[in-house]
Amino acid sequence: MSLKNVKREEVVVVGKVSWRLTDCDGFPVPVFDEFCRSIAGDAFATRRRYAIVVSRFIDYLYEVEILGKGPVTRSAVNQAIDYYLLLLSHGENISLGATAIERDVTGVADELRQREAALKRVANRLEIRALQPGSWDNTLAALNRFLRLCAMLENEAREIAMLRGGVTKELVEASTLDYTPLLEAIDGASMLSRAEVQHIKQSSMLGGVIRFRGSELSRPRGLSGGRKRKKQADLELLEFPMAQFPKLLEATFSWRDKALWTLLAASGIRRSEALNLEWEHIDFENETVYVLDPDYTRYGRDLPEDERFSRFKGRVVSWTYLRQPYRSWFFEFLLQYRQQEYVLPVDGNNFVFQYLRGQHAGKPLREAADSTLNEAFTAAVIRAGIKGPPFAPEHVMTVHSLRHAYGMHMLNDFNVPGQLMPGLTEAEVQLLMGHEDINSTRKYARPRPAKLMEKLVRHDQAMLAHQDSMTGLPPAIASRLLTDGQITSRARR
Repeated sequence: MSLKNVKREEVVVVGKVSWRLTDCDGFPVPVFDEFCRSIAGDAFATRRRYAIVVSRFIDYLYEVEILGKGPVTRSAVNQAIDYYLLLLSHGENISLGATAIERDVTGVADELRQREAALKRVANRLEIRALQPGSWDNTLAALNRFLRLCAMLENEAREIAMLRGGVTKELVEASTLDYTPLLEAIDGASMLSRAEVQHIKQSSMLGGVIRFRGSELSRPRGLSGGRKRKKQADLELLEFPMAQFPKLLEATFSWRDKALWTLLAASGIRRSEALNLEWEHIDFENETVYVLDPDYTRYGRDLPEDERFSRFKGRVVSWTYLRQPYRSWFFEFLLQYRQQEYVLPVDGNNFVFQYLRGQHAGKPLREAADSTLNEAFTAAVIRAGIKGPPFAPEHVMTVHSLRHAYGMHMLNDFNVPGQLMPGLTEAEVQLLMGHEDINSTRKYARPRPAKLMEKLVRHDQAMLAHQDSMTGLPPAIASRLLTDGQITSRARR
């Protein structure tokens, strides 16, 4: 989804990456600036995602002339928002009522056809695609947070209109129901700057959305966030077929991506954790990688204070376990990336993974949109010809499946010397993966059915061997010994 009516650009505010939005005339969009200021304390990934969602929403409002033109009614604003939610649901396949159009119910067929055609053109021009089911929560959270902020800005806008614009108190109070007279009045207020006029208009028009709707934005009907179908849930929990990983590497165009994806496969860390790595987090000599661990969900509590402050600038970090052979591959790819592709950043940042080309070359890759990062991986999967599971061969593996593969391996297949069956405990895997809740670990690291069968077979073999050793004993004594052995076995469990 590209921006057609506004331009979003990256800026640095008080040492933090942020964004600003300008209209076609190059003037700032005040409500967006205020929104970015309001989320400045959130995590970078959240701020970036919210800025993208809200900028696309504002672009749509300009496209359908809710913003940027003369005043429109509150009902027009809310209707436009309803249509936007439908566009997010269906994209270019939006429908406003096929039954009514086919039967010409109440004579509105022509109007519906025209409106539907107009919305299809909007979807095509703005490249609006139907949201995936898992994207709705984040999208709605961003939009509702933006609209709640507009409600607060609406009160501030009224004060500016009275104190600086010379608008009467009666007119401002009346704008609660109808803001049209207020917006017409400030157009001729010479004491207000263009930015202040835009601030008042945008805040007034969007500030009452939630109040007049009676609730926050939610998924359109038929798209509830209820229980997922089993096939969808299975696909989300699918681990990458590591036997196919070499094929993925062959289909990868850059040393950077080879290093990044191999690191994820080797360590099971989240992509966001990998993209936040700085060079001091990489120990080449001992082939160790450290990740930020502010909530002590890994092994950050065990790092000596002197090392934390001397090497990691006081930040809480944790070592990670990189499994072989991917550990060796990662450091090999990282060295090639460092020698052949990495450039010293102009802004002095020390992040390991960076943009390689274009105007962003040298900037941290963590600033890239999630969709861009996801598409790079899935495109490589498709080039490599890696298929989905038998029950969904058309499924394209996602980068997150590498984290699932790590959890599955550590729980089921990791060989521990002196341990009869391979695999770490759930609690151990939880620490390695950095989960606060053991239930999260269970979604990633699930016992393989084959491992359960192996345990059952070993049990049967042990019982058969026990029975063979009692051959020749009187039946009554053999029966008692078998019963005692079963009771002892249960007590041990």
